Amino acid sequence: MTAIDTRTDVTSLYAEVQHFYARQMQLMDRRDFEAFAATFTEDGEFSHSPGQLARTRPGIVTELVEFHRRFDDDPVVRRHWFNMIVLDPQEDGSLRATYYAYVINTRPGREPQQGPVCVVTDVLVRVDGVLLNRSRHVRQDRLLLEP
Repeated sequence: MTAIDTRTDVTSLYAEVQHFYARQMQLMDRRDFEAFAATFTEDGEFSHSPGQLARTRPGIVTELVEFHRRFDDDPVVRRHWFNMIVLDPQEDGSLRATYYAYVINTRPGREPQQGPVCVVTDVLVRVDGVLLNRSRHVRQDRLLLEP
């Protein structure tokens, strides 16, 4: 693992991270869970729902397959939208990315519906020159607002 050089052009780094997320979430939205998991380090961790923490690429795939079973008989198209990305270099050479995530669900013949609104915190690293997620933790706003 090599440190992410934040001394270079911040605009280039920001664009690279946005491009990484665009590719990554298109994999998720088309349910290519193995390719999505490959965007994480081998020992990566992924927490997308309360109480659900998957570790390692195979663990992430298993978690996503199980989570998406509830949509097997539902012709929903899910789209994830990431925005308001803040990048913070860490002392260990990684990059913390904090951003907002919106999920939009569309079903045939119906208007799109907004799914969860979330704040996401990622730790990004470079492995052999490739940007990867070391961790992702998703916090849904609706759960933060409950009494």
